[in-house]
Amino acid sequence: MSNVLTLVVRKFRWRYAGHIAFWIQRLTGVALLGYLIVHVHTIRDLKNPETFGDALKTFGSPLFKLGEIALLATVVLHALNGVRLTLVDMGVGVSRQRQMFWYFAIGFGLILFLAGAVPMFIYGILR
Repeated sequence: MSNVLTLVVRKFRWRYAGHIAFWIQRLTGVALLGYLIVHVHTIRDLKNPETFGDALKTFGSPLFKLGEIALLATVVLHALNGVRLTLVDMGVGVSRQRQMFWYFAIGFGLILFLAGAVPMFIYGILR
């Protein structure tokens, strides 16, 4: 079974990278738009002193901190894939855009995500 999985991964690894990148860009964009709407709504509600204390309690909860880590992953993926798309549109790396997606957007994005998520997890959740 392992050989079959290896063959499938090898065959389709580069083929659908463009489709995956397209859907990642769209879905992370919609998620960031939803976050922006909730963020603006929350800031508007913080004018009231009674709700300010409740909001700070909510912002300090471990579930909210996990949401911030998910937001970091969304921002990093959307930003790096956007940089990759901009470079491809300018004609840089057109023949290697699939490799740029996997190595730059996913690989470098994972390094950036871990550099930000590990301290957020340690000091925000485990503390």
